[in-house]
Amino acid sequence: MNPLIVRSVIIDDELPVRRTLRNMLSSVAEVSVVGEAGNVTEGLDLIEEQKPDLIFLDIKMPIRSGFELLDELTKQQRFYGVIFVSGYPDDALTAVQKAAPHLHSDFVVKPIDPLLLKDKFRLFYNKWKADKEHELELTAQLEKAFSHNPELGVPSGPRFLTFQNSVALHRIEVADIMYCESANKQINVYCSRQEHLNVPNLTLDTLEKLLPPDHFIRIGKSHILNREAISYLEKGARPKCRLVLGNRVRELLIYASNVWKVEESYS
Repeated sequence: MNPLIVRSVIIDDELPVRRTLRNMLSSVAEVSVVGEAGNVTEGLDLIEEQKPDLIFLDIKMPIRSGFELLDELTKQQRFYGVIFVSGYPDDALTAVQKAAPHLHSDFVVKPIDPLLLKDKFRLFYNKWKADKEHELELTAQLEKAFSHNPELGVPSGPRFLTFQNSVALHRIEVADIMYCESANKQINVYCSRQEHLNVPNLTLDTLEKLLPPDHFIRIGKSHILNREAISYLEKGARPKCRLVLGNRVRELLIYASNVWKVEESYS
């Protein structure tokens, strides 16, 4: 079986450092460097384009620092593995704190020790590989839970999803889902007949593909709503959406830029 490959990007204002990192990583079979950037603005664009698994990130850069890049990603709820590559070891504690919401963080001091770099990557890879394999297994379970009509191309038969972690297994009816929310490295699934479920190691993109699109609508990067449950939309500076299903009422705040998507669901 071919190894799972980590897609990585390098963001550092020094070209020699970027070249050194790329050369050192070229001997590691499990990583592919898919892009480089010399500043934060270019780095954010690169991350948006490439959607990497791992970011090699400098801290001290002109105009905007690596910390500011990380703050922007956290604000947008876009989470990655991060290995800081910096000539300032005193920043290590702050770096780890800044990266706390992300999938993984570590620190390598310049000048870069190639053996230490590979050790740090290996720590990330082992954790990432286990999570990725778990996600693939869960995706296969979810896909198996649906039977598809090949002529219509839409789900038919029972409408259940099975979520499993180390301590419990939950089987829920798709029609009972009010909304799903991505937060803190996991998916929260809110239903009408039970309290919300915390599902680790699952992305909203994966879940979106498995929910029937005629009944569910994606709202921005963080939410999927059951169209049938939407009963009220409050516009204004802080838009709010109310969902009602069965005897359960739930409310959530949404971004103003996503109000039109909720309005579409009424048509």
